[in-house]
Amino acid sequence: MVRRNGGFIGTDGLDAPDPPTGVTGTAGNAQVSVAFTAPTDAGTSAITGFVAQVSTNDTAYSAGSNTGTSSPIVVSSLTNGTAATAKVWAINAYGTSSPSDASASFTPTLSIAIFNGYENSTETMEQIDFSTRGNSTSFGGDLSQAKIGNSFWGSATRAVSAGGDAGGSIDTVEYFTFASASNATDFGNLSDARRRTGALANNTRGIVGGGYTAQNTMEYFTTASTGNATDFGDLTVARYYASGVSSPTRGLFMGGDD
Repeated sequence: MVRRNGGFIGTDGLDAPDPPTGVTGTAGNAQVSVAFTAPTDAGTSAITGFVAQVSTNDTAYSAGSNTGTSSPIVVSSLTNGTAATAKVWAINAYGTSSPSDASASFTPTLSIAIFNGYENSTETMEQIDFSTRGNSTSFGGDLSQAKIGNSFWGSATRAVSAGGDAGGSIDTVEYFTFASASNATDFGNLSDARRRTGALANNTRGIVGGGYTAQNTMEYFTTASTGNATDFGDLTVARYYASGVSSPTRGLFMGGDD
């Protein structure tokens, strides 16, 4: 190959390494593990380390960085729910390589679930961490009122609670931000007071369906922005106690009592 004289900062006519290859990012909670393959051409001297940097706009690789002597390198203090890419540079005594090709996009996500009691009306919240086995722990925040039969859905950064029974069906909706334990914040309202509903979501939208008083109707919210519900359509049968599951492209309501 044709030598680059010191890569970006080489000196004395000596050569920096070739760039790393095969960069991939595995997202975690506010972090990414950046894996890569070291270059076969280390330049004039042995590689002494690598720098991994993250970008949220594919231009400025300044959202986070870290150094290491081998793959992978973990870059932390990232923003959950924000898509990003990573590049890696190799370093030797004479300079820094040109950057690697960017990784595919990844999105850091807090891997917890928040849940609320059912049979005994309660406003307290608990959480579990999907990445480790163990008992639930307190989330550190409460719903605005004790309720049962409320629906939950979430995105990468936010959990939303809709409807429920607090002495009768209610139409209020409130949310939590996963990154900080705090009490619920008002989100908006359902078009109908509901309880014992089903809910499902992808990363952008949550849908509430069925339940007492509105058994065959569905309505939706855009999870990233607060506001009242919008009509989505109807279930084929009236039902409550329904379950909801979803993927990024399809949601299913099933079971329940009609």
